[in-house]
Amino acid sequence: MTWRAEYAGGMMDKRLQTQLWRVLFAMAIGGIVSFPLPTLFADESSDSKAGWLTRESQHLRLTSDVDDPALLDDLVRSFDDAVPQWLAFWNVPESQAAQWKIQAYLMQNVDAFRQSGAVPDYLPRFEHGYATPNTIWILYQDTPYYNRHLVLHEGIHSLAIELFGAGGPSWYMEGTAELLALHRDRVPAPSRKPRLGVPGNAGVLAQSMDAFTINQLPRNRLDTPGWGRYKMVARQREAGTQPTLKSVLKLPTQLNGKVEAYTWCWAAASLFTQAPESRDAFLKAARRGSDQTEAFTSEFYRDVAAEWPVLSARWRLMLHDLDYGFDWSRHQVQLSTADPRANGSVIQMNVTPDQSWQSVGVWFPQGAKLRFAAEGRCHVTPDWISEPAGITLEYNRGSPLGQLQVCVLPIATPAGKTIPPLDIRPVIPRADVAAFTASPSSTKDTPVTGSQLVEITEPSWVLLRINLPAGHSPVEATTPPQEAYQVQITPSR
Repeated sequence: MTWRAEYAGGMMDKRLQTQLWRVLFAMAIGGIVSFPLPTLFADESSDSKAGWLTRESQHLRLTSDVDDPALLDDLVRSFDDAVPQWLAFWNVPESQAAQWKIQAYLMQNVDAFRQSGAVPDYLPRFEHGYATPNTIWILYQDTPYYNRHLVLHEGIHSLAIELFGAGGPSWYMEGTAELLALHRDRVPAPSRKPRLGVPGNAGVLAQSMDAFTINQLPRNRLDTPGWGRYKMVARQREAGTQPTLKSVLKLPTQLNGKVEAYTWCWAAASLFTQAPESRDAFLKAARRGSDQTEAFTSEFYRDVAAEWPVLSARWRLMLHDLDYGFDWSRHQVQLSTADPRANGSVIQMNVTPDQSWQSVGVWFPQGAKLRFAAEGRCHVTPDWISEPAGITLEYNRGSPLGQLQVCVLPIATPAGKTIPPLDIRPVIPRADVAAFTASPSSTKDTPVTGSQLVEITEPSWVLLRINLPAGHSPVEATTPPQEAYQVQITPSR
């Protein structure tokens, strides 16, 4: 067994932790020491005397000095709802954790818990939470969401110890915990229930609650109050200091509560579990959780090394677009190291609004020069229709809504510790549209050819997309059945 600290650092060498835990446990059993070890259940009578509340469920016993019974009920219920989902994520039978249960403390007055012995003297100071094999401690937060998030986060660490001996090195351990603790609040939702005794069994609207689900990307700030990871991504994106994927795998053992470090760990775990090139390797690595050395990371890297250029490229795209409303179902661009080299022929493709970046399907060598022509229309809102140049009534990320954009995405993994900005530009600048419509020979059905030449400076994929917000939902339209921009890509000398 081992213990580990969360959000506040204090993590000693894992092998030393394991040895110390075993020694302390053996000494306690033998009566050599008398200080309180973390226990699965505290004395309930002492909880009552202290004025603390206790709630208990199948997998969690929660004790708190927070006088909010509804919050405590929600925390234990959510924890039990999450456990089967964690097990399913790891492909572990539910029977393997049927008897697993831990003690949790949600604390406003930490000193009172220390004086009572509920927080042992040998635990270091921590800013948010701390986990051991059978006990977790959480400092009370301002929002129900973040209290729940921290209880889940620390519980995942304890379950990983139970199942796998530990959670792996910091990037994997914290990334997995953040991934599986991310959730959405239960919210009332209308549901239709049958009216008894009414002819035709007509339904009435009633209030139900959304099922509690983990690993849910936030649609807006209200989904995850206090979480703040997207804010960190945006800040680092603007500063040009977002890390390369490889540098995340080299994060130190002690993260010392740094929000940015947990942000990158979570982002990497999200990518690795969503990308087809790495999902199986990432899940398999959990079984090696007791190995918290560099050997763990080296073995994982060997498993995905052949696909690392694709993973690195996906990382750059994800960090460029990650924001509220980001949905992996819209951001699964088709990339492969097996894509053929462009042969110099004209390429024609449709770019649809239901997906973000869409690959041309080939890669281009250094020195290739491309010119684009495009036509077509698509809804960008229920009332607004855009053409490839976009509409200037509204902007997204500084560019017209609906604008057709091209991204030159290098195949080579970026050197250094930070990723350079992506080369993204409009396919058809609005000046080209004005010049086209001013021509007496122009017709509505003629494609507009962009004036700028896209030159490839290193071997790269070329991607296209319609500029829409991360949370954009395609507008249902009956005519045409499939909205798209028709694009022609012509090699130029």
